[in-house]
Amino acid sequence: MPESAVPYRRPDLLRLDYDTYRALPAIANSDLSRLRDALDGRPPRPQTSSNEGALSFGTAFHTALLEPADYVPGLPGLNDTLVWWLVEGVKLDARLAELLALGQPETSVVFTEPETDTLCKLRADLIVDHPDQPFTIIDFKTTMARDADHFLWQCSAYDYDRQAAFYTDALRAERFLLVGVQKVEPFGVFTIEVSEQMLAEGRQKYQRLLRLLKAPATAPAYRAQAVQAAVDTLWQGEAE
Repeated sequence: MPESAVPYRRPDLLRLDYDTYRALPAIANSDLSRLRDALDGRPPRPQTSSNEGALSFGTAFHTALLEPADYVPGLPGLNDTLVWWLVEGVKLDARLAELLALGQPETSVVFTEPETDTLCKLRADLIVDHPDQPFTIIDFKTTMARDADHFLWQCSAYDYDRQAAFYTDALRAERFLLVGVQKVEPFGVFTIEVSEQMLAEGRQKYQRLLRLLKAPATAPAYRAQAVQAAVDTLWQGEAE
């Protein structure tokens, strides 16, 4: 990001429960995904409640890894043994274990994106703000990727690079780590330090979508109706 003459102050790191975070009237990276879906001609994603989200494997894994005291075993359709197996696999990585010990999990941030003057929000899996470490954001992804190269491809294809840039720019992070955790054998763990090139590509993605959010009429004519509907839904959600 370009340097500003005004001294930079990082936004506050907030400890909010999930429902409080969801209710904040600001644009999240997941909202940008809905706008991207409309632009790409994909059907709208269903809005899920926090209870429904808690039933997903990925959510269960994140809870077990980051907030183990809140983990609820025995939920229908979840393999608790597999969840904890993956958690142990992450902790066997000495570097990740150290970051988990130092970091603040499930941290929320509210900020104004300067290029479009849009009020935004994010919820980071883990933030490490420690004197002995660069300011680091870590995001964990359960994945079916075959290997590290396949996961690296997913980072671009699934717009993880957009998330990395959105979060990095908001907090002026010095490092963003994407950690892929295989949920099938051999249960590998792939840690990718997001490069400047990936950040630049992700930044183009999120800034394009934020501009579209402010000016939906600039969408291609053949997607105009879907984009406008997505924008209306997002702004309606922010107003509620």
